[in-house]
Amino acid sequence: MNGTFVYVGNWTIKEGKVEDARKYLAEHTEFVEINEPRLISFNFYIDEDTRRVTCVQVHPDADSMATHMELISKHLSGGVDWMDTTELEQYYGEKSPRLAELLEPWSDPHVPERYLPEHLAGFTRSTVR
Repeated sequence: MNGTFVYVGNWTIKEGKVEDARKYLAEHTEFVEINEPRLISFNFYIDEDTRRVTCVQVHPDADSMATHMELISKHLSGGVDWMDTTELEQYYGEKSPRLAELLEPWSDPHVPERYLPEHLAGFTRSTVR
């Protein structure tokens, strides 16, 4: 099981909580950057008008995503009071058994999930030429 693993998550923010989300996500990003040196890319995008936020993560492999889930499980234990609903979760790349196990407690049957396990073609550049 090798190859890049990508996660994309889409959430809505509770009314009046956009600034709380901005602050939390900036702090969360700093935590991830310090504690996850293997993670290739970790970004949040926001549309304040619709109160939507998207997280895009690019991992070198599913084990990196599993490590991420272990770390954030502890970090998120205090709750995320700004988050309203999870709209869609997307996983690209084969999930390892360890990752599947770590994702299970976070899964919600009411949240659509897109999972494409097979990487067909592509490449990742770590620097721009």
